[in-house]
Amino acid sequence: MWKFYRDITRFAALFALVCIPIGSLTSATALFGILGTPVGLLMFHYFQKEEFYGYYNLGYTKLKLIGTTWLVNLALTPVLLLVSFIILKLVRLGAIAS
Repeated sequence: MWKFYRDITRFAALFALVCIPIGSLTSATALFGILGTPVGLLMFHYFQKEEFYGYYNLGYTKLKLIGTTWLVNLALTPVLLLVSFIILKLVRLGAIAS
């Protein structure tokens, strides 16, 4: 089950990284929490669709896998937002500037 979470979250993080140049670090973090899981599911469905059969044989339904992944990512988002706010504050103060 955690392999499924790791695969979906990897796709969601890639989506968030692509969104950083378009918006900001804060908006990319919010998009990770809100839209990252659906985008990750679309990518997983496109690239690794056959793995759902393996999870089904192990007793995990698609709804349980998606629900758990979404809840963990939503719980992780406030921590990531806090980290992004700290990074942006340090950049404004000149601590990370070279």
